[in-house]
Amino acid sequence: MMMERFMKLFRRSRDLHEIRAMSDRDLADLGVTRAQAMALTALPDDVPGRVAAMGRVYGLSEDRLTQRREIWNDMLETCHHCQDLAACERTMVNRVAGDTPDVAFCPNARSFRALTDA
Repeated sequence: MMMERFMKLFRRSRDLHEIRAMSDRDLADLGVTRAQAMALTALPDDVPGRVAAMGRVYGLSEDRLTQRREIWNDMLETCHHCQDLAACERTMVNRVAGDTPDVAFCPNARSFRALTDA
């Protein structure tokens, strides 16, 4: 556990160092500002996977989800601050292929629907 925590801190420090070294142009090519890149680095590792999994509930591929970086980044931040991770986890575990579960609890539901309708 202690080693895992150390490795996480080391990776975060390395990532922050790399972001500081990037030019504004490099960051723009990635579709993020320096502040956004720093914030994204602080996200727990499971957040992108959770957003991608919920996107699949809506029939969205990861490519589709990440196509508009500003929406993707907002969804990651929203997911990170979600207060209903237990419902999210139950949805992912109990989901039956082809079935659309009730996901009204998800704070990103509106964004998922907008991407589905676009």
